Amino acid sequence: MIPEEALRFTNPQRSLVFQALNEAEERIAGYYCIPPFRWENLRYDLLTREDHGWEPLPDLMLARVRCLQRVNPIKPFHFYRIELDDNSILTAAEREDLLNDKYLYPFFVYILTHEMVHMVRISSILERGLDTVAPADESEEERVQRISRRILEGSSSYLPVLERFCNESRFFILPGA
Repeated sequence: MIPEEALRFTNPQRSLVFQALNEAEERIAGYYCIPPFRWENLRYDLLTREDHGWEPLPDLMLARVRCLQRVNPIKPFHFYRIELDDNSILTAAEREDLLNDKYLYPFFVYILTHEMVHMVRISSILERGLDTVAPADESEEERVQRISRRILEGSSSYLPVLERFCNESRFFILPGA
């Protein structure tokens, strides 16, 4: 088991998270053909347990994306927050034997890709004028899983992670993901 004091990302792991964020962003923009000027309008930040404003996630949840509306006197806009649960991610990585950099980085890219797919889908719903987005149900979660797999399956370095977390025979829902 991971010792209690190691349930937060180390500095090298946090660095990997932010590298993975850049890769996930590029993959999402490419998959959805989002031009740079439109991507800049998709405002978001990424928090881990170390960051101010991070809130605990339900047990077993690896990550979540939340939509926060910011008020701008000229034009209101939506702001998204991707929150990672270091503890759940490191526990899952240990359970699935992914704790070395060879597999941990692809695991981070997978998690962030998954959450960014949610973010893009939520933003497109809100752009259509709907004021609220229903919580992700099982069919939405399955759809996001399939899209995430499609985005990453072209690279063999992601296959071990996809086999463990996107395998249809082993499909599981992360609560609220």
